[in-house]
Amino acid sequence: MRKPNSIADTLSYRVLRLSNTFALYAARRYREEFAITLPEWRVMSIIGAGEPTTARDISRVLATDKRWVGLSVERLEQRGYVTRSPDARDARRILIRLSKGGWEVHDAILAVARQRQSRLLATLPKGAAEVLVASLDRLQLEADRMLGELNGVNANRSASR
Repeated sequence: MRKPNSIADTLSYRVLRLSNTFALYAARRYREEFAITLPEWRVMSIIGAGEPTTARDISRVLATDKRWVGLSVERLEQRGYVTRSPDARDARRILIRLSKGGWEVHDAILAVARQRQSRLLATLPKGAAEVLVASLDRLQLEADRMLGELNGVNANRSASR
């Protein structure tokens, strides 16, 4: 890869731009076809991948604010897509599950997401999809390490004050 001449040439910018394009497409399509916002879908997808779950677990998986997750869960509950109930083992924890209607919407959106993925991967040369996925995994691991280093620096600064 050549040396970046501008921010638009950096890997992080290109990945961010691609991610934003995917998100814009998904947001518009899911809103138009399913009346679901992209943040709501992201929350639903995490619940569907491992229910029951908690808002804290969802925010950790999505690397986002727990309050934002809570607002999305509230909207989904008002529309009948999720249910919340106290954990029988720890009443302080609220477990979140998809309702029957929530599963129907989840499965329909997941089908659209799978079609989109197939279309995108079909543009790549044979074998490139596997290399891309493996490369993205490696990049994510390194980005997580970099963030962890910053967290360590911030923790050290706080401790020295």
